[in-house]
Amino acid sequence: MAPLRRLVVGLGNPLAGSDGFGAAVVARLRETGVLPAGVLLLDAGTDLLGHIDAFLPCDAVVLVDAIVGEGRPGDVIVVGERTFERWPESATSCHHVSPLIAVKLFRTLHPQAATKVTLVGYCVDKVTLGIGLPDGAVAAGAAAVTRLLGAGQSARPPDLLPRTP
Repeated sequence: MAPLRRLVVGLGNPLAGSDGFGAAVVARLRETGVLPAGVLLLDAGTDLLGHIDAFLPCDAVVLVDAIVGEGRPGDVIVVGERTFERWPESATSCHHVSPLIAVKLFRTLHPQAATKVTLVGYCVDKVTLGIGLPDGAVAAGAAAVTRLLGAGQSARPPDLLPRTP
């Protein structure tokens, strides 16, 4: 049996405050190195669409992003694809192409893909400007990803994919 291949995709602009959540969580996971073997980390910036083909060889993809209009502001939530696919396309992201739309496109382009997609979201009521966000939010996001992927099984650092410029 082939080893699991899992991808964690951090989304957002670190210069836009809360929108930098995905990038900050990926950076924290790189620093801690607690993820099991077979996990790839990708800081996709604001270009998830340019990376959807990276989902295809994966058993699981975890998208990490700030989300608008879901949950209480400041909460970190874990949402399965079956739930977020029902959200309004315009209300779930701080980006022009939301994770929801990108995943729908991935499913349209690759209907045979068995890739499981999960969203770890930092709930916000609006995108803020400036650098930084609460350290507790970043820690909660990293912990959620770690739980989803069963971390602690390997001491080696996760594989890294290059950051989108």
